[in-house]
Amino acid sequence: MKLFKLTILLILLANLPNVFAQQKDIIKLLQDSAALIQAGKFNDAEPVLRKATQLSPGNADAHNLLGITLGELGKTAEAEREYRTAIRLNPKAVSPLANLGVLLAKVKRQTEAVKIFETALTLNPNHPNTIINLGLLYVSTQNFQKAVNLLKRAAELQPDSSDIKLNLGIALLQTKDLGEAENALTSAMLLAPENAEPVYYLGLLAFNRAQDENAGAYFQKAIELNPNHISANFMLGELYAKYARYADAKPFYEKALQLDATKPAHHIRLGGMYIFLSDFNAALPVFQKAAAQFPKIPEIQYFLAVTARGIGDYALSQTAVQKALVLQPDYADALALSGALNFDKGDFAAAEKLLRRAISLNPQHFNANYDLGKLLIKTNRHPEAIPFLQLAAKINSNNADVHYQLFLIFSRLKQKPDADRELEIYKKLTAKDTEKTKKEM
Repeated sequence: MKLFKLTILLILLANLPNVFAQQKDIIKLLQDSAALIQAGKFNDAEPVLRKATQLSPGNADAHNLLGITLGELGKTAEAEREYRTAIRLNPKAVSPLANLGVLLAKVKRQTEAVKIFETALTLNPNHPNTIINLGLLYVSTQNFQKAVNLLKRAAELQPDSSDIKLNLGIALLQTKDLGEAENALTSAMLLAPENAEPVYYLGLLAFNRAQDENAGAYFQKAIELNPNHISANFMLGELYAKYARYADAKPFYEKALQLDATKPAHHIRLGGMYIFLSDFNAALPVFQKAAAQFPKIPEIQYFLAVTARGIGDYALSQTAVQKALVLQPDYADALALSGALNFDKGDFAAAEKLLRRAISLNPQHFNANYDLGKLLIKTNRHPEAIPFLQLAAKINSNNADVHYQLFLIFSRLKQKPDADRELEIYKKLTAKDTEKTKKEM
């Protein structure tokens, strides 16, 4: 977030004769320091202002100017002390409050900065830079409704500011005012055509409107402007994954994780793409690193278990799924997987208990219904298996294996018409899968 500096120096100079009529030496020091600050000569301004505060320790403007100088020199703690001294000496002065707000925002003390800016705006509701800075800070702190109100005023004050229009567009997007958000973001893009941010947020807006073709075009454009745009890479991956284009999604998720490994979703999405592509060997290190980095996230432990099972490491799979269940005992996916693992090793009683519990938590759970159906076949309870497998077939109508299991049941129950129907569905789905595989090769 780019904060706007306050234009205080010329105002100060204009008022100096009235404020310091009896202090010609102080007036001269402040005039000289103000000129140095305006020229960007902060090292030269510092000793001048230190002398001014020594000669007149009760002068709020001298402390305020020294705070500006020290802040520009990176002496944050000292700058804060000078601003707070100025505020103590003149509680109604807006300038040191506004400058302190900027300083606090720069050092990520945003909650404190918001309070300071709000106080400044209470003293002067029309203070231009405080309106702008507080509006920008509200976006940064995700107080979007308050941000909208201030940034609309800020956009009137500085209509040619791309940064203000961008942040206004973000706030409007978050408050679901999509039409106004589009106007603000388009304006920001036209004002700064080289900036990827307005383009990315226009893509996000299109994505929220389910205008996926437009969203993809915006995300691609944002990446062209900034190949290392984390969110644009991630969202383009999301867009491809939405249409099961996992091979297309993979490189964008890879880029997002390479650029930012601090977000769990980046690990989960990339590892998930590898699983969908049946590349469990590639998925394994992704989830192992994620599990080490985020040990308290059950979803990561679950996917590590899925991956380990995929490569035949049942011990690791069992360990990971148990960790997931310790973190979240009612995690239906983990319960279903644990049931499947117990089924794999022949512990049918434990498997059945776990699968039924998963179904009780999520009756539409495909894997739990399918695996319970298979278990009931395995334990010669064919009629009992039928409703679970039929529900699984309804949940995922394109899964050929479910229909094969139903074919087996009806064959063993000597229900030939039903068996023939399921076999026919199985053959059609298998042929369809074969044709799809050939096209992808």
